[in-house]
Amino acid sequence: MSKICNVFSLLATLLVSFFPDGFVTAQSDDNPEIVNVINEFDQPFLFSYMSWEGKANVADGVAEIRGTSRGGAGLNQTLDLSPVGESSPALLLRVGAANQMKAIRWMIVDPEGKQSFWNFELNGPQNEWRWVTPVDGASVNNPNADNPDNPGKANLKDISQWQLSGDWNGDVLAEIQIDRIALIKPTQTILEQREIRTSQIAEAERTTKQNQQALIDQYSSINSRSPRLIHTSVLAHNFLCLEIEAGKLIPARLETYKPLPDDQLEENVEYGETIITLSRQGKAIGWLVGRNREWLATHENIEGDPLLDFVADQTETFKVISSDDADFSQPVSPLAVSRKTKPSAWASGSNEIAQHHCVFLKLPKPLKNGKSYRVEAGKLNLQPMEGPFQYRVGTVRSPAVHVHQIGFRPDDPHKCAFVSCWMGTGGGLELNQSLKFAILDDATGTKVHEGVGKVDFPASRKEAMSRSANFNQTDVARLDFSAFKKPGRYRIAVDGFGCSWPFEIGGEMWTRAFHTQMKGLYHNRSGMALSQPDADFDKPRDMHPEDGYTTRFTTYRGVEGGGEAWEKIVAGDTGKAAPQAWGGYHDAGDWNPRRVTHMQVTMAMLEMYQQFPEHFGKLKWIGKKETSLPDILEEAIWEFSCFRRLQYDNGGIGYGIESKGDPVKGEVSWLNSFTSYVFAPDYDASWYYAAVGARLSRLLKPFEKGLAEDYLDSARRAFAFGDEDFARDKAAGQTASREYTWQSIDRRNLAALELYHTTGDKSYHEKFLQDSALTNSNASINQWGVHVQRDHAFAYLGLPNELADPKIKEQARKKILELAELAIAYGDDNAFGLTTPDRSKPQFIGFYSTPDAADLTRAHSLTGDARFLTAALRATQFQAGCNPNNFVYMTGLGANPLRNIFKVDARQTGQTVPAGLVPYGNIDLAKWNDQGITWPVTWHLGAKSHPNLYSWPTTEAYLDLGRWPMLEEFTVDTWTPNVLVWGYLSARD
Repeated sequence: MSKICNVFSLLATLLVSFFPDGFVTAQSDDNPEIVNVINEFDQPFLFSYMSWEGKANVADGVAEIRGTSRGGAGLNQTLDLSPVGESSPALLLRVGAANQMKAIRWMIVDPEGKQSFWNFELNGPQNEWRWVTPVDGASVNNPNADNPDNPGKANLKDISQWQLSGDWNGDVLAEIQIDRIALIKPTQTILEQREIRTSQIAEAERTTKQNQQALIDQYSSINSRSPRLIHTSVLAHNFLCLEIEAGKLIPARLETYKPLPDDQLEENVEYGETIITLSRQGKAIGWLVGRNREWLATHENIEGDPLLDFVADQTETFKVISSDDADFSQPVSPLAVSRKTKPSAWASGSNEIAQHHCVFLKLPKPLKNGKSYRVEAGKLNLQPMEGPFQYRVGTVRSPAVHVHQIGFRPDDPHKCAFVSCWMGTGGGLELNQSLKFAILDDATGTKVHEGVGKVDFPASRKEAMSRSANFNQTDVARLDFSAFKKPGRYRIAVDGFGCSWPFEIGGEMWTRAFHTQMKGLYHNRSGMALSQPDADFDKPRDMHPEDGYTTRFTTYRGVEGGGEAWEKIVAGDTGKAAPQAWGGYHDAGDWNPRRVTHMQVTMAMLEMYQQFPEHFGKLKWIGKKETSLPDILEEAIWEFSCFRRLQYDNGGIGYGIESKGDPVKGEVSWLNSFTSYVFAPDYDASWYYAAVGARLSRLLKPFEKGLAEDYLDSARRAFAFGDEDFARDKAAGQTASREYTWQSIDRRNLAALELYHTTGDKSYHEKFLQDSALTNSNASINQWGVHVQRDHAFAYLGLPNELADPKIKEQARKKILELAELAIAYGDDNAFGLTTPDRSKPQFIGFYSTPDAADLTRAHSLTGDARFLTAALRATQFQAGCNPNNFVYMTGLGANPLRNIFKVDARQTGQTVPAGLVPYGNIDLAKWNDQGITWPVTWHLGAKSHPNLYSWPTTEAYLDLGRWPMLEEFTVDTWTPNVLVWGYLSARD
């Protein structure tokens, strides 16, 4: 087919050259006039991805796609399409009988990464070669699709790549052959389609104007519900930034249900559970919860009017006037207006959204420090502004100035702040190459230090992380003041901008951060009551058998398929009660799982205490003490003892305690209507438990010898069970097929090492050596899927010399230092110094909210080399306030902490979320865009953001809403880096 088409193409080209006025008159939809052939598939695809990888091939001049719809393939090809903008792209293709894909997409890309898209429907006959043209007859100049990840169009004059991709609305089978991609002269049908589309666009514009007028009529009356201007600031002298809040959250309540005559109850089944919604006067107001549905959990709501954002986007809306700046003595309109809008509250139950808007006004003249200005907003529905805005660099906080709000110890060798701002539809703020700044005393405004910062990372520079891109979309300047050591409370002031949030320099800054993290663990305890003032919120005792809560044993083992195999867990119900199944930490902001792997954070606490017993032995955060032990050991016992109570007679430990699914809507932990189940024992959980038990026993011995011996005996029995259980599964051929068997072996390795350290029994050392990466000088101790033995190496270095093999110790030291060097190199390659020793680490689940810098602090403890300490401090910047959102990724810490982390017990009772909770943090949305992670954007939040959240810089795309699980939830084990790094920084000599 391809060769025949090539002949016809050549013939057509020759005829056009002889008859330039257009000899070819037989043009039709089936035989279009070709203007330009883009590709005839005389070479294979250069790349393919996702399900098309290996299934999008080229043979005999034809591309064949035989896979599922979620994928794509393409070629790097230089094109200048600017002269043929009125032509239409077209595909000569054949759809196979097995094809279920509804559409295919063609995309072109320019060197700057801008893209244009065309959708082609595949609803014609099968097994016939035919030309397919774009939906709506779209031309090259006017594509018929867009990508919210990448707004705008490709530069037609300079195209460097094209791609074909599937229809991602559903994962279905694709069977397509494509002979060529061409540009064609529009046929009569295409022209008619364009006219229809033009009419549709005009009609849509009329409808939009009518709708906008209706909104103006509804919301133009200014009242207490109208949006409020909450902050005015300056960017680079000539940009005013207006921050506007539209709407506020009305909290939920939990109360005893008292039926009224007109109550309507509606039952719906979600994920196998019956949800009962209560409506009154025709409006849904909440859910009935608890085992007998005797409680009412009300819905949250949003109160307030939306901003007339289409009015805010117009330059004629705004005027800037000054009484003391001659350049603005008469009203001045901005040259341009840009905006970024994101949800600021997301109401549970009602699904209503409040919004935070940043409106940027680009002015023709710069504003002057010390002068006063008034902004008039015309017909924009803002509440009256409170007098003029006085621009003073030292007192007006600028969103472009980012500072480390945890603060610094005076002797911290790295202290800095940053300047950057992405202006939404206005793009990145271009910075001068050098920026003057000063440190001001926060109380008096006195200047105590001056410096000059520089643009460290321009928007054009790519960052080398799990993928190569610029994740800021704007210039980032760094302001270094490492030499400044005077204790006090300060703010950073930057010429032409404004100042930062306040920060402190003092001896207790890192100790305060560590203490707050420990308080977060205390606030997440299960099986005990929490109340003020010992805690930040009130919670009755939850999920305790003595209160009638039901927990039973299941035959299901965690190694068989993970912790959330809910149907299998319930199917294994033995009917046997587990009266000792209480305590530990809630897994996250809800409470269904308590998993042995959460004791990663327990191991981190014990490492800190082992390294600095005097420092951590003095810290206190537990309100109601149960022992005379140091708080850090009592906290470790709280988690460990939950699993100790559940140890089976054979020594085995189960993966944890789990219910049959995520909680019922509106429920709180002490009204949990689900039965929970204790897992059957397995080798993985038993080995991990053994490692914790052995380390805890060793550190407890000086205080509670009897308890220490009990824990050690328990750990030894768990280890022995793990070996026996693994041998059984291995003999049955089951271990080889399990994805994370390598991780279980790592846990055995650490358990053997900790048991050796505690007992001195050489047989454990021999078992440790069996699977230690330290026995191979070429092996990595941080290779996902093979070995992750970073903790193991440092633990080996803690062995007394009489127990350790000097060569293994040498290897451990060498490999830790190697990882530290990798971490330094990683931090050098991104704007905010984010750190990890693993270049392929995904950018989610703690990547942005905790510092992966334990290798650096460990290297510093081994060498005293200031390079490692400097890099570790640099790694703490982003989550501590040096980020474009200017908040600390922890509740209750810093001048501007997060406030709405996913914590159902607090949220559903209308209480403030307690201190010490750290979310998963930002996600690289462009890479991890799927329904399991970013569904809130697709379903609801994207439409409430401007631009769409998918196009926001990764470093800014975080929402403080408390409802997006993969962004704002947490699991306590992800707090481990804070414990290790903040702990070391607080206790180091």
